Amino acid sequence: MIHPTAVISPEAQIDSTVRIGPYCVIEGPVKIGPNCHLHSHVKVMGNTTLGGGNTIHSFAVLGDAPQDLKHKDQVSELAIGEDNIFREHVTVHRGTNGVTRIGSHCFLMVGSHVGHNADVRDYVTLVNGARLGGHSVIFDRAIVGAGCAIHQNARVGRLSMVSNNSAQLSDIPPYCISLQTAIVTQINNVGIRRSGMSREAINAVRQMFKLLMRDLAGIPLPRAVDRLSPELLAYPEVREFVDFVKTTRRGVAKFQPWSQSNEDRSNREDDAHYANEIDGQNV
Repeated sequence: MIHPTAVISPEAQIDSTVRIGPYCVIEGPVKIGPNCHLHSHVKVMGNTTLGGGNTIHSFAVLGDAPQDLKHKDQVSELAIGEDNIFREHVTVHRGTNGVTRIGSHCFLMVGSHVGHNADVRDYVTLVNGARLGGHSVIFDRAIVGAGCAIHQNARVGRLSMVSNNSAQLSDIPPYCISLQTAIVTQINNVGIRRSGMSREAINAVRQMFKLLMRDLAGIPLPRAVDRLSPELLAYPEVREFVDFVKTTRRGVAKFQPWSQSNEDRSNREDDAHYANEIDGQNV
């Protein structure tokens, strides 16, 4: 199961079911769980742990030292869950005085990057060239578009979607679509329907979005959420949105209707329909 050209550190702990292709390098105290498959020319290094069922394509590098001038050989780890796909040239760095985490069932497409101490939850998709800054957090089932950059310490909420080639300096709340920097334009209707959320919860989220982004548009969002009715707050999905807003460190993206956003982007192709209908596995 291990190609004779692969170089394996004696410190590594590798399950007997792991397949390791030609010219792979496993360096340091790496732990690789069952049924992982490393294609040719993969490098895994440092204090890195991979759960079972991960697939790593050629020229990916997992567990290299963080790109952080503060890193001085402190505790530095990378923890990866199960059944993730890392496509060609993906890079994921260890934490600085801590851990970088990748959940399970994530899809990291060609050339995407996860910086030190980032926290990527489950079923996340990073499209080609997406880049996550240090200490960023990407919640479950979020999609970060091609060429998009997430600033350090910024967060992308659950079931949200960030459009291609945008730089996100602030938090993108759950269930939202962002088509440009620090702007939310609409609810991710397709994503929340596919998530299995109940019809009642979907209606509550839509009503909450209308109240906060339109009816209470003149009030800062962290204060506007205090005006939501007890009936809406009875839904966990609504409370999740409120908690996300209340705990922001970098501020939350502002709402701008798609029609106005489209006018501001008149020289760019119309990608609203694409963004709302995108499937994270067929980008």
